[in-house]
Amino acid sequence: MNRAAALLLGLLLALSAPAPAEDPKAPSLPQVRESDLADWDVASLSPGDWVEHELAGPGSPATAGNKRPARRLACVAVEEAVVWVEVTMKNAGPVWEGMVLSLGARKSDGKVTKAFWGKPSGEGRELTVGAAQAGPGIAPGTARPTVTAACKVTKEKMKGGSSTFDCEKVEIETQLTSSCCDEKRRTTSWVSEKVPFHARIEEKPRVNGLEAETTWDGKPSVKGGLVKRTVSENNTLEVMTLLRSGTDAKESLKRGK
Repeated sequence: MNRAAALLLGLLLALSAPAPAEDPKAPSLPQVRESDLADWDVASLSPGDWVEHELAGPGSPATAGNKRPARRLACVAVEEAVVWVEVTMKNAGPVWEGMVLSLGARKSDGKVTKAFWGKPSGEGRELTVGAAQAGPGIAPGTARPTVTAACKVTKEKMKGGSSTFDCEKVEIETQLTSSCCDEKRRTTSWVSEKVPFHARIEEKPRVNGLEAETTWDGKPSVKGGLVKRTVSENNTLEVMTLLRSGTDAKESLKRGK
């Protein structure tokens, strides 16, 4: 999976999927992986940066009242080597109701190494951080899959929340061809320098951990946040749309030492 789709199909699914609690009577816990902030330029975050996106698609179904899930990401602290991001979810089921997930990611590579979970103003419980999900292995004696990516950069206006932004539109089409099948995916991102929480777009996308042979029509140049992102694959569409953003986020969860 390329990094452009990692959070939308990673945080949407991995963080939204509860893990079984050690005590059957205890509430479920969110799953956390080291790649859960892979879509964001962690090193560029400043304390206070925050964004909230509405989520739509099979990985983030609407509630019974037809309310769409929404996710808020807030940079609440920047240390010498680690950036702390708090994640809260609305309309995402009872596991997330009134809860906060605090993720500590290394500046050097953006990988999550620490995670705490709890209620605002309370003491967070430390969670185990799992390894990034790997793609299917290559069986001995079989040819290595080929991975290609065709990428295009244009300019386009896009609405997010109550505002319309001048955006850089980045379209990435990837194809993995193996002895058994073809996997195609299209990821389109609209990025604006007016939106905090900068998105991370790789020069060479990866699919199932394999770097793609990549061609670009234009080059990404805007450093900014996501106004919208769509991921199309296997006749499904996941959409993330900006609701609001700001630079005044405050830390709400106490982290253990």
